[in-house]
Amino acid sequence: MKPLRTLVVSSVLILALQISAHADTILLGSYGTGAANPGVINTAVLYSPATSTVNTGSTITYNISPDAIWHAALPNSSYISFDPGTAPGGSYVAPNGDYFYSVAFTLTSEMASAGVGTITVLADDTVAITLNGGLLLAAASPMGASNDYSHCSNTGPNCITPTTVSLNGLVAGTNLLTFDVKQVNLGQEGLDFTGFISQVPEPTSLALFGTGLLGVVSLMHRRYYV
Repeated sequence: MKPLRTLVVSSVLILALQISAHADTILLGSYGTGAANPGVINTAVLYSPATSTVNTGSTITYNISPDAIWHAALPNSSYISFDPGTAPGGSYVAPNGDYFYSVAFTLTSEMASAGVGTITVLADDTVAITLNGGLLLAAASPMGASNDYSHCSNTGPNCITPTTVSLNGLVAGTNLLTFDVKQVNLGQEGLDFTGFISQVPEPTSLALFGTGLLGVVSLMHRRYYV
């Protein structure tokens, strides 16, 4: 029976590897225009002065430190801002307004049609996220000067508790993620996000996997009772 057991294990492993080859995963994550890519497929985060209510006159972004005030930066990402002085303990007081940031990434038609994923975000004071023009996450509201956190919103999305949403609306070719960071209490300002997109195994691969298992079980049954 040992050779048969070895055959069963080997067959299952081969079939599982065939399916896993179809389950590719790609990573997303925030990083500044002058920073090294942390291993993600999206472009560096750009500031968008044309759509922001606060015009800094630049599209450049910087990696900034959360210090001990914000939640630690998420995996495969860094906090970013249009000005390094907006980090906790920094010297720049960000005026109230909407700060728009954007990143782009490219998907194959196969990944766009069979891919599923999520994005997790942190922001000060709060943030709304859109993907290809469709709203994924609304900003926290209402929010006033009497919030519990003097440095960001007291409800998510904020800089204290990571908020995760599904990536709905993926398309083949270029995808655009836009972040509207809303500053309402002056002080610090920043954005951090991470995410992934995984390709779901094709139904035909799952069918082959099931058929292969049934074949192995049938062989075991015949060998055992003959």
